[in-house]
Amino acid sequence: MKAFRHQGAIAGVCSLAAGVTLAAGMTLLAVLLVQARGVLDFGFLLGAPSRFAAQAGVGPALAGTLWLTLLTAALACPVGVGAAVYFEEYAPRTRATRAIESAITTLAGVPPVVFGVAGLALFARGLGLGPTVLAGGLTLAMLALPTVLATSKEAIRQVPSGVRTAAYALGATRWEVIRRQVLPAAAPAIVTGVTLALARTAGAAAPLLVIGAASFINYAPGTPGDPLTALPTQVFAWSARSQPGFAAVAASAAVVLLALLLLLHLVSLALRRRLSKAAR
Repeated sequence: MKAFRHQGAIAGVCSLAAGVTLAAGMTLLAVLLVQARGVLDFGFLLGAPSRFAAQAGVGPALAGTLWLTLLTAALACPVGVGAAVYFEEYAPRTRATRAIESAITTLAGVPPVVFGVAGLALFARGLGLGPTVLAGGLTLAMLALPTVLATSKEAIRQVPSGVRTAAYALGATRWEVIRRQVLPAAAPAIVTGVTLALARTAGAAAPLLVIGAASFINYAPGTPGDPLTALPTQVFAWSARSQPGFAAVAASAAVVLLALLLLLHLVSLALRRRLSKAAR
């Protein structure tokens, strides 16, 4: 009887926490929409930054964010998932392995600005890339990699050991077990972790500001070698301006960024459901 009471109390606390979180998110969105009233339209999405608030748009910054998200996913996901497979399925369980895993997991909590300093030293200056989209993508990939690795390891670890044992009993090799049994079963959770990592990097302004992201580019990046611009840095630049009208422009850009993150989560949810059905 006491167990049921405890479960009810825990469920109530969790429901309250979910309600508070939802209310906070809806309040934030409502405030941004009120501030963006009269600015957020189709022309704003395609327009370029301007010294005049009435003529400003987020076209280049939106394109830059899409570039950065694609580069981050292409660089961080294969490395993170591959490393997770190695640590969970191949690496010997020694003190050195555990220390490396712990260090990598700890990196997931490092402030993004630290990765910006590392990206500035390694990519922008060390490799001579400068403040380009490629340098930004490499930096954000470093930021996303620990999260992708940690969540992928946990997803692989949650696959029942009986699945592996049954496959080995049927004569499958280790790689066949991983490719045909472990990864399909862990795929939905891996997708969720990757989505969280990409959402974190897509909204990170500090690393890009440290690298030297531009706040005034009137053309959309067409290649990874073009100058770096993104929605988070554009929001920061506009919110720091004192001229009338730029507060509404910054709020409109923030709404576009939130809409992009929502679209990313919806795509992730659809992919997760499809992978879950395929794994059954």
